[in-house]
Amino acid sequence: MDKSIIILKARFKSNSLSLYGIVVVIFNSSQEIDSFNTVVSTYSSIYDLEPHAGWERYEESILELKWKGNFNNSMTNSLMDQINSISSDQHLKSQFYEYLNNYDYDNVEVFMFDAINRIIHDKNLIVEVGIQETTAEEFQETKKNRGKSDGKTDEPAIEDGSAILPIEPILSPVKGKPIYEMKIGDKIMGRITPNSDRANYFIDLMDLRQDNVIKPIPCEVIDIKASGKTGPIEILTQIGPGIYGKCTEDEKQVKLKIYDPIADGPPAKARPKQKISSQGSHDNISEAGAGFSKSTYVIIGLFVLILVIFVLLIYLSFA
Repeated sequence: MDKSIIILKARFKSNSLSLYGIVVVIFNSSQEIDSFNTVVSTYSSIYDLEPHAGWERYEESILELKWKGNFNNSMTNSLMDQINSISSDQHLKSQFYEYLNNYDYDNVEVFMFDAINRIIHDKNLIVEVGIQETTAEEFQETKKNRGKSDGKTDEPAIEDGSAILPIEPILSPVKGKPIYEMKIGDKIMGRITPNSDRANYFIDLMDLRQDNVIKPIPCEVIDIKASGKTGPIEILTQIGPGIYGKCTEDEKQVKLKIYDPIADGPPAKARPKQKISSQGSHDNISEAGAGFSKSTYVIIGLFVLILVIFVLLIYLSFA
């Protein structure tokens, strides 16, 4: 085992404080802490990461949460300092490594509970740990392959020619879902902002204007971005095929109304037989032109028929 890399993976939650977190600590083959990372957040979804998941999943999740700003900066930094102090203390570090190397889950959980609870301060704190062992070659290969996949974009695929409209989310202070708990796939209620000809076109296309009031519609969340801890949260939603809505919210504590099919009714649909172009206009001119030509042909046909009958009657009268 001297040449093995030992990795701790831990998840924790404080139900009373609504705090959740994950930790990864990597011991190299020299029994030194090579690297570590952690995050503390109010987003309960991070606790879904099971202890048996790969260490790379833990690192990626931590980095993603920090990049999006979905974390408690003060507690995260304090916990980082706490783990760093373990790295600097030879006795604690050796004890920690021995527990991990022997797969002593009970003592590892107690060790991590003590370290995390110094920051969270919750006697009912729940801590679950996982221990992973790998070779230096496997470790480097995983990092290499992950680096390749990191080059791929996580941006949602939006079809060419689609319309992205400004929307205003409907707030629900009592029964709504906190914006910091929003997930991809949630359906919120939003109202298209009528601030342009394009937006007004789609409002009318879906019959959303009623007595000069714009009716709200369900919007499925397809992307969430946050520019840092104090920055605004940007939510991209899909309203329908080729129609998207985007909103920006500065307040992190607001609650958004979730779509209820029973209370809110079925989603609005665009009127049929109208084409949506990338500029938000409709190509009904050609359709109208085609309809006008048909009616013209009918009138001309009737006129010719009457003329033929009239000529035939005159011919018969002289016969």
